[in-house]
Order: sequence, then C-alpha cells, then structure tokens
Amino acid sequence: MDAAEAPAPPPTGLAGLARRLDDGVLKIEQLLVTLAALVMTTTVTLDIVFRSFVSDESILARKLLTVASWFGLTKTEENYVILRDYGTPALLALLAFLCGWAMFTSARKRSQRPRPVGLALAWGAFVLALSWGLVQFVLHVPSRWVCFTFLVGGALAYGVYAAMHRDVFGALLTGLVAAAGGWLCLKLPEGYIWSQELSLILLAWMAFLGGSMATRFEKHIQVDALSKLVPGKLRPWTRALGLAVTTAFCVYMTLLCYEQVFGPKGDFASGEIRPATGLPAWVIVMAALVAFILMSVRFLARTVDAFVHPKQPEVGVPH
Repeated sequence: MDAAEAPAPPPTGLAGLARRLDDGVLKIEQLLVTLAALVMTTTVTLDIVFRSFVSDESILARKLLTVASWFGLTKTEENYVILRDYGTPALLALLAFLCGWAMFTSARKRSQRPRPVGLALAWGAFVLALSWGLVQFVLHVPSRWVCFTFLVGGALAYGVYAAMHRDVFGALLTGLVAAAGGWLCLKLPEGYIWSQELSLILLAWMAFLGGSMATRFEKHIQVDALSKLVPGKLRPWTRALGLAVTTAFCVYMTLLCYEQVFGPKGDFASGEIRPATGLPAWVIVMAALVAFILMSVRFLARTVDAFVHPKQPEVGVPH
C-alpha cells in the first residue's frame, strides 16, 4: 500500500478522547435502537400468534374454504369448522416442518456439506415441535412472563457473546437494559392488547435515537450558507462557534425534556399511566431526554476538539 493510501493514524490527546467518547455514545444508540426494533417485532408477532389461536374465527380457514370451493367443496359453516379445527393446524404444521427442512438444506448447501434426508427430516420435526411449544407457551403463560423470558434470555445470550469477545462495555450495557426492560415487562397487563401502544412508544425511541445517530455521521440538516461568506482563515473558528451553538441548543432541549419528565408538573410527578401497557407516561418523553443527552455529549466533545484543534470544515457548519 502506498504512503498516500495508508489510513490516517487514530487521533491522540483531546481529539482521541473526543473520538472515543463519540464511539461510546454511538454504541449505546445502536444497542438501544436494535433492542427497540427487536422488541417491536417480537411483541407484534406475539400479538398475532395469540389472537390467531385464541379467537374462534380463523381468516386462514375462510381462505382455505374459498380455495376449496373452486374445486367443488360447498361453502357451508360445517365445512368451515372442519377446516378451522383440522385443516388450518395441519397446514401450519406442514409449513413449520418445511421451514425446518429448508433451514437445514440451505445451511448444508452453503457450507458444501452432504444433506442426508434423515437429518433433514429430523430438523423439520425439531422446528415443528419447537413451533408447537412456542405457541403453547404464548397461549398459556401470562404475557408479562413471556416477554420477560424473551427479553432476559436474549440479553443473557448477547451478554455472553459480548463477554466472549471481551466487549465489557457491551456486556454491562446489555445487563442494564435487561434489568430495566425486565422491570417494565412485569408491569404489563394480561393479554397482548398493549402491543400496539408499546410499538408506538418504541417507535418514538427509535425516531429520537435515530436522529441522534444521524448527528454521528453528519447526516442531519446542516446550515452552511453563511459559512461560505466567511473568509477562509476564519472558517475553522466559525465551525467551532457553530458547534458551540449546537451544543448549547442540545443542552437547552435536554433541560426542557428534563423539566417535562422530572419537573414539579412533569410526567413523573403526575403518575400518569398509559391505559393499554400500564407503563408510566414518562417513558415516552424519556426518549427525547436520552437522545438530547447523547447529542449534547457528542457535540460538546466536538466543540472542545474544534477549539483546541481548529480545522477547515469539510461540509460546512453542522448546526
């Protein structure tokens, strides 16, 4: 590799501290956004499974009856009941079995290993049994304990993975999230009627944290029209000043969010509870508070570095 193509050495001193702080903030954001997306997907799936197997009405059975009518089967309520009680479970069992078969075959094909039929059948049966067990678990165990099991189990698995890769920060952060999430899970009401409201709450967290992550890669809105009118020698200082203004704004928004959550008349003091999830209302605005805290830390580190090591802005004044 030529000297011109060699990667730049990592920054040291204050700039290196700012970079490490920025990377740490990004790791927190990535973990929280990933967890929120997983929880959203899992809870909505659990809601669909629960409603599908608890309800006496089966949309799939109605569709099967419509298809069967094309081949001469009469669309009567008796035939619908037969398809609901026997046809739909048989079809779902077949799909689960085929999924296990396909997973085994695809994995063996990718690794260029033999694909014996016996093992493929065993994998299909295993996925079928696992699917049946998960359905029974969702139907007969209270939703709070189902969610608690999935959350804590997933957090433990990732914690072990992080520890094996010597990611102490990731393991500790995962443990903290598991403890907070487990506490929230135990406050959930019965059934899964709360899943849609929880998805909206998590969507708010993903939106605010996603906005904070955009600042890490400078994908946020940037006003650089005035910076082009500044003489070249002054641009490093206007960049630093712009970062200072951005930091001040983020701190101001942090204080406003803190007042909204923990102020005398805030959501925490009011004790308001969301009707569907049973969660305290302050967890929604808490997303904005956490996001602006992370952005304040990020822009503060960049501001200090910009004043200590002034340089020409690459894309303009990011504020």
